[in-house]
Amino acid sequence: MSLLVTLDVFSGRPNPRWLLDESQADALRERLGALRERSAAKPSGAAGRLGYRGFRVHEVDEGPAAQSLHVHEGLVDPGAGELSLVAEDRELESFLLDSARVDLDSAVLDHVREAIAGGRFDLGGYLVEQAVKCPPCNAPDAPTYDPHKWNVPSVQPYNNCYNYANNQITNTFAQPGRATGHPITSLSCGGVQPSAQSDGLVPAANFSNPLRQGQGWYVALVIWPNVDYHWYRQDNVGCWSHKPGQTAARNTDDSGNPITDPKTANRGPYTSFCTYMISNKNVTIA
Repeated sequence: MSLLVTLDVFSGRPNPRWLLDESQADALRERLGALRERSAAKPSGAAGRLGYRGFRVHEVDEGPAAQSLHVHEGLVDPGAGELSLVAEDRELESFLLDSARVDLDSAVLDHVREAIAGGRFDLGGYLVEQAVKCPPCNAPDAPTYDPHKWNVPSVQPYNNCYNYANNQITNTFAQPGRATGHPITSLSCGGVQPSAQSDGLVPAANFSNPLRQGQGWYVALVIWPNVDYHWYRQDNVGCWSHKPGQTAARNTDDSGNPITDPKTANRGPYTSFCTYMISNKNVTIA
């Protein structure tokens, strides 16, 4: 039986994945047995965040009914149907990181190691949504915040932040420029924005300029420099929401606060704010 490990860390790009060799798989099963005896199980649907969110381990030789579990001490977003294990120490996460059989960027390695060493995350801010006054929504076409549409097993793992910002479920983990033959040239503002424009998005100086019916809605592009990209969208209530990678759609930032402006929100490692843009129903993504 083979075990597939996924490092849950990206929002726009597909997450790194690798198969464990036989000795690694045996060592992991031994650790999991001990972990189950002393760990807490987290229910599906707990809020995740941008950046490192843990590891997923999947039995790949047992068909679609094989168990998939998500290992992370603290803040987890396991997804519907997954078992999530939470340990009091981070040894298992370090073991899984060291098992990587793919080249991981040094910035990703440093980020994950820092997160693992950081200890338990505070869940409090994610469990109680704080009241906030949303800014005006100046786009009649702006989507309604409807996480249930996105957070189901047939949709959530196959659609990312770019799908969500453009309000299109394609089940292709859409990438800027792929549909129109102009793929991303670098993981920077200048490398991603032209690809989005090729798909039909239009740059905007801000999100206060009124749009007419049929002109679309506001989105925003941010970058984890040289590592990944992420997108937000403004909903019809005026506040913003997003969907980090394969995890659940949500309307809070990395501090658990409602998002009144992605430029000032806590975005974790996505430190570069690039631009606001305008999407619409005619944008082509794949």
